[in-house]
Amino acid sequence: MAHVQYGSKDESSFPIWTCPRPGILEPLRLPSPPPSSRSILEDPEIICLFCEEVFLHPQNHTELLKHLLTDHKFVIADVNMIGNFPAYIRYWKNKFRTTLPTTCCTIMKAKLQVEGGVGEEQEFTFLSDVHSEDKELRKKLQMDRLEFVLKVQEKERKDSDFSRGCLFCRQDFTSSSALFDHMAFDHNFSVGNPDNLVFVKEFLDLIESKLEQLLCLHCEKVFKSREVLKEHMRKKMHKKLNPKNKEWDKFYLVNYLEFGKTWEDIAREDDSGVRGEEELPSGWDTEDRDGEDNDWSDWRGDHGGAVCLFCPVTYQDTKELVNHMNIVHGFDFLKLKTELKLNFYQQVKMINFIRRSVHLNTCIGCADMFDDKDKLVEHMTWSNHHQPGSAADWDQPQYYFPTYENDNLLFGLEDPDGDDKDSEDTGFCSDSSLGQPTVLPEDIPAPVRDSILQQEEVRRSLVPTRRTKSKTRKH
Repeated sequence: MAHVQYGSKDESSFPIWTCPRPGILEPLRLPSPPPSSRSILEDPEIICLFCEEVFLHPQNHTELLKHLLTDHKFVIADVNMIGNFPAYIRYWKNKFRTTLPTTCCTIMKAKLQVEGGVGEEQEFTFLSDVHSEDKELRKKLQMDRLEFVLKVQEKERKDSDFSRGCLFCRQDFTSSSALFDHMAFDHNFSVGNPDNLVFVKEFLDLIESKLEQLLCLHCEKVFKSREVLKEHMRKKMHKKLNPKNKEWDKFYLVNYLEFGKTWEDIAREDDSGVRGEEELPSGWDTEDRDGEDNDWSDWRGDHGGAVCLFCPVTYQDTKELVNHMNIVHGFDFLKLKTELKLNFYQQVKMINFIRRSVHLNTCIGCADMFDDKDKLVEHMTWSNHHQPGSAADWDQPQYYFPTYENDNLLFGLEDPDGDDKDSEDTGFCSDSSLGQPTVLPEDIPAPVRDSILQQEEVRRSLVPTRRTKSKTRKH
């Protein structure tokens, strides 16, 4: 009998998932998050969405919006809520090269105001976060900006080269928190908790420049001399910043925490509208409100983000990643999990199968192979092959093992059945319904079924009777 080598044609009788080709011969790791020194410095030049005209950012920010309105009849909603406006414009400029703006925008009619009065009614293309892709983009830019701000704040706290003099006296300090505490307690000038501040040096430079211009920081009136200004701020109790001036929002961490919200919005929600507009908190309160539940339920460990199955984008929240894959790539994992009734182990196997297929540039729907990942993603998009074709392809024991060693998406999976025994996985391919096989009772052999022991009277007669011992009392 001839010796059969492993991998020869005689192995065709084995299941296809046991085939060693194509194989992965080394441990794989998903792309690591960018280093902490990364910055999101905005590009000073912005190219128009529909033409090649260039605008400087932020100097010509208003001119760009006016150009889009008058020349291209295009309006962007809530521009002030966009975390990185140049990156936002670049994304949609690339998108509009292959997609009509009308597929992502709404058409609205309004009268355009001109210098001579109100003009005639015209149609405008309106881009807003009503469209799911725009909303997700804004959230992503907001999260990137928040991560960047937190890293800047951490760097500022550890800055050993800080040296700054007090704005009201000649005393020098080597710590920003000590400087702010000194101005608060010795000069009655408080900007809030120093731990809530960011871009501290720029913040101090701005305050100092306004004082040098003899400008009151609260009412923003200009005075004749520094002595008159100091006396005004002391008598009117104006040794504080103007909370209505949006120029200060950049330096407070609270304005970066929630997508589309400033400290005023958060304050109104917290107070349930009890305070009036004039009584809004400054945004720098440090005391905990009564009854506030200071728990750690929303805390997430620093184990890195979860990477998309089809592109390099990373999210800290698994739910946001699942939403991204549904909106951008058409892979509705929640719907798939519900329709196929996937338990926890089957979710793991499906994720590992998709990871392996995408790494090998293989379509998960038709198993066609491509030269690179871009062609694969393009094929899956146009062919609508965004889910595995058959359970026999992915519901295999080999996919218990992760394709990538640091796949954090697996940590975010949830077991829909909890501790239910029905959620157990046998390790073998499930049936067509992806449920567990039906367990039938074993047939009782005829000798046992006809035995005399089947008679209840005989079984009782074989059980010995219990004798109770009578207790006698000794006198």
